Amino acid sequence: MRLKIFLLLIIHLIMFSCSNKPPQKNTAVNTVAEWTGKEIKFPDNFECNLQGSDTVSSLCAELLDSEYKILLYIDSTGCTSCKLRLFEWRQLMQEADRLFPYKVKFLFFFHPQNIAELNYFLLRDRMDYPVFIDKNDTIYKLNKFPSEEQFQCFLLDKNNMVLAIGNPVLNPKIWKLYKDIIIENKKE
Repeated sequence: MRLKIFLLLIIHLIMFSCSNKPPQKNTAVNTVAEWTGKEIKFPDNFECNLQGSDTVSSLCAELLDSEYKILLYIDSTGCTSCKLRLFEWRQLMQEADRLFPYKVKFLFFFHPQNIAELNYFLLRDRMDYPVFIDKNDTIYKLNKFPSEEQFQCFLLDKNNMVLAIGNPVLNPKIWKLYKDIIIENKKE
């Protein structure tokens, strides 16, 4: 009986450590209004790795120079594995490649508290896409991203201007918005 209670308590704690509270509506509107059209600044020096080990700086430079970019920033607070959701990101990346070949690149900027843990998750989830390791959290210092996880993901144009804000993995409507913006811009 005690074992069952202990296991239920552990499961309960794990579930709540990975939960996301939805933002207040006014805060969301203000955040979107504040960030849309803003330029994202990138650090001059950062580490770019593939599968947690190989440095691939030239490939990462190409990512930064793409026509559209989806930037995801993940800091060191909270449950890292809960924030990553790499399986869902891979699905979005495959869809983007199918719909917009060579037009949309993904920029995963991590400021991990534990780099070994992050590398473990990248290998475990077979993330075969370059990621940026920002040990000094320089990208955050340059841009002062919103504190809510939902607003630490951006659709950027070639000039790094924010076209839309929101995490498409957390909200499928955001993914539809991102696709609609890219399709509309292609028509123009």
